[in-house]
Amino acid sequence: MKRQKHIFVWIACCLFLVAAIVTGIVLVVRRDRAMHAALMELQAANQAGTVFTSDSAAQVLARYFDEPWHRRNDRVLAHYLLGRAHADMGEAPQAIEDYQTAIERADTTAKDCDLFVLSAVYGQMAEVFHEQNLPEDELAANTIFVKYSWFIEDTIQAIDGYRSLERPYYLLGKLDSVLIVDSIAREQFLAQGDTIDAAWTLFTPIYIYTLRGQFDKAKNAIDIVRSEAEVFLEDGTLKAGREMLYYTFGYYYDGINQLDSAEYYYRRVLATGESEAGYKGLLSVYGKLGIADSIAKFAPLYADANDAMHSKMNSDMVHQTASLYNYNRHLLQSRHFEQKANRIMTVTVAVLCLLLIALLLFYLHYKHSQRIIQEKENRLLNLHLQYISVNDSLRNALQKSKVQEHELSSFKEHIEDLSQQKEQLEHLLLVSDDRYKTYHEHELVKKFRLMANPANKLYASAYEREQLISLFQTCFPAFTHSIQDMNVKDKEWMVIVLTELGFQTGEMLMAARMDGNSVTMIKRSLSKKLFHQEGLATFHINLQTAIVTGRLTF
Repeated sequence: MKRQKHIFVWIACCLFLVAAIVTGIVLVVRRDRAMHAALMELQAANQAGTVFTSDSAAQVLARYFDEPWHRRNDRVLAHYLLGRAHADMGEAPQAIEDYQTAIERADTTAKDCDLFVLSAVYGQMAEVFHEQNLPEDELAANTIFVKYSWFIEDTIQAIDGYRSLERPYYLLGKLDSVLIVDSIAREQFLAQGDTIDAAWTLFTPIYIYTLRGQFDKAKNAIDIVRSEAEVFLEDGTLKAGREMLYYTFGYYYDGINQLDSAEYYYRRVLATGESEAGYKGLLSVYGKLGIADSIAKFAPLYADANDAMHSKMNSDMVHQTASLYNYNRHLLQSRHFEQKANRIMTVTVAVLCLLLIALLLFYLHYKHSQRIIQEKENRLLNLHLQYISVNDSLRNALQKSKVQEHELSSFKEHIEDLSQQKEQLEHLLLVSDDRYKTYHEHELVKKFRLMANPANKLYASAYEREQLISLFQTCFPAFTHSIQDMNVKDKEWMVIVLTELGFQTGEMLMAARMDGNSVTMIKRSLSKKLFHQEGLATFHINLQTAIVTGRLTF
């Protein structure tokens, strides 16, 4: 009963552990699905052009997906969205760091690398660099953006990105590079049949041609823009967002000394609110015309507009400095979160240690229970050995009675006594262990016992021998497992099984289909193989002990 109780406790603990593991797995899977859905929802909002005003959701997603067991593409997307949030919030340094982190998380050698997201990362990074007036960094990021755009076969995006290279080249003063970029972009747009975007690529070249005195090229570009760019409304005004083209036209006409047309376009620039550019153009016109009053009027206006422009630039610099301050504040917060995470890790380790101690105590309790079970099995072994000894004595007595029938009367009382002892021990043995009862009461075992008597004229078929061996291995798994690596052959198994049933060498001939010499040789081989003994004096008792204990050494 104690053994059954310990087994039930062990099974209950195992079931509890399995239930806990399954529950944990279910919770982890549910959380992972929820976080992945949140990531896709945030990406959908980003693709819809949402302006992020908070980075809290993106921070949670970035921390969650940054664990190494998550997919690299999810880690890249999470940091990219965090960068988008910081960019919308005006925290440019932090946005650049987020984009760099997203790039580091990507594995461009993998077949499933999401180049769509990676191209977007480089594109957004180029925009931030442009806003921060970092043309060299913008140029590097935009070049990679164009490369990945070609990889994903987004032709329009690739051409747009290539055309955007004119911005950093212009800021770096590389006007020849600007002209080359716009020329190639125009050819690519025309190859796609997009004449409108192709015409837009001429906006900057018009100014550069005029600056260099290449008025024929400038005039040709202006004509193409007027006819193909579709930037003018029906009343001749420019569409919203293209007003600075007034200044470009005015600058061209100023260059070819058509001052009336130049003044017209410069005044249109003023009407759009671009005071600095408008006053600068008008000063150039009136300077060439030599109109002192107008020069005196517009000179201070230009100066004020120029001061306002520099004030705005200073304000932008202050904004950039504030962004750096916010970034430093973010680093301090990150360190705070890291320290908090370390404290949580310490508590987690302590809990795991307590759990290990509890498991150790449970293991010690289990070993104590096993020791009690082993003591019970040892008592059972002693009963079984006594049974073997009495059974051997009985068999010897019966054999002597057959050889010396005239002494039967003198042994009768002794035989009856041994028979009673055998029955008592058999009863104790069968009551103590159900395995022996199951095995020895099996119909197949009973049939083989009848084969021990030649008078019954019963013979075992090959199938019955195989069935008997299989039954024995099922009833005595521990012994079977202990000799599984010893290459025991079928005939050796047959001798083991019949020896356990108490068959003598001569009685095995019909059941095992072997002669006496073969049986003896097999027994000697088994004694040496299993017990490392040459003789057969203790083979029977050694075999019975090994079968009961399931161990070859005792």
